[in-house]
Amino acid sequence: MGMTRSDQSKTPTTTSSSSSTATRAFAPASALTSIVRAMEDEIHSRLEKQGLQKVLLPLGATLTDRHVPIFATPDLKSKSRIVVIFGEPSQDLGVIAGRIANGPGGIDQGSMVSVVRKLQAQDSSTTDPSSPGIVIANPGQLYWWPEGKRTLTVTASDAIPLPSLVHYGRVHMAELNNIPGNESRANHIRYVWDVVLQTMSNDDAKISIIAIGETCETVTGYLNDAKNWNRWAGRVSSMLLLGHVYPSDNLTNESFKEFLRTRAYIVSNEPLDTGLATPDGNPDECIPNLGCPCYSSSEPCYSELIVIRALPSILDYMELVAKTPSFENPPVDVIVRPQEEEVEVEDEWGKIPDEEKPSISVVDQEQMLQQVKELELEEKRGGDSAHVSD
Repeated sequence: MGMTRSDQSKTPTTTSSSSSTATRAFAPASALTSIVRAMEDEIHSRLEKQGLQKVLLPLGATLTDRHVPIFATPDLKSKSRIVVIFGEPSQDLGVIAGRIANGPGGIDQGSMVSVVRKLQAQDSSTTDPSSPGIVIANPGQLYWWPEGKRTLTVTASDAIPLPSLVHYGRVHMAELNNIPGNESRANHIRYVWDVVLQTMSNDDAKISIIAIGETCETVTGYLNDAKNWNRWAGRVSSMLLLGHVYPSDNLTNESFKEFLRTRAYIVSNEPLDTGLATPDGNPDECIPNLGCPCYSSSEPCYSELIVIRALPSILDYMELVAKTPSFENPPVDVIVRPQEEEVEVEDEWGKIPDEEKPSISVVDQEQMLQQVKELELEEKRGGDSAHVSD
């Protein structure tokens, strides 16, 4: 299963709808519930109907090799703008929120299908009316299950069948469970940048980034590296950090920190697009210095729902930046909450004379225990005396 050729020299392997369905027909219900399997199959089928192709990483891998799938526009080389989506590392490929896909809203709204459809209605730039290219990364399913011939999330890997009831668990073995070049979330994101985008896109294509949840930190960490930023600075058009909670204290690349085409959306019950913090943060809202303007997503609880609640604003921002080469973030009008007025309260306690206040004393613990023992002895003596008199 080891790969002997250079990743860069390989051509991407894609799968059709029928072959990808066959690839996923593997697992007993004990490994993945039927509803999750059915939802994943349907999401992938709908993404393929939208024109995306499944690409296996490392590039050139076959269905029998250890691989992780991603989705990408087939004609990526011809696109002048590419939107790269790094989802949450806890989700399966293409899933935004199971609570929406399995309930009110349905599969389209709870998956990347809705995002892809809206992106395909956008222009790449003022001079290119064609829709942007799309890459949907897969930072979640990075555990290779040899028996199932597929990748799983860490959570799903805990549910795969054991050889017998007496087996305590499975030992993670790098040579069996790791995917070459994609052994971790950081390595996968690096591979998408260094190999997928480097080899499958036009050298002049602009890149718009959407990062969700924990991948915000990983993506910014990759671009914070001076070598990486020097390579991509001229191509990164905009960046949306959804559910971003990581302070910019660890960012050391001044050029990257001065990048002025980024904004964050976080959980908040304020109306959509309400300004919550400047790049320096907002202590009144308990928001740290994120390094970019921060806005309300109108989603009060779950970070995974931010992309659903704020999708129109997210995509409008990306398209605006793409059509405005000299774009800089406008000053953010931060919400100011009304301050509670201090009400003077009469100090009734202070008017009570000291001699009328109840006394408070501190008793030594050992003395108290000694007194308890003496009381117990007196009670015992009293009981003995009563017994003798009887």
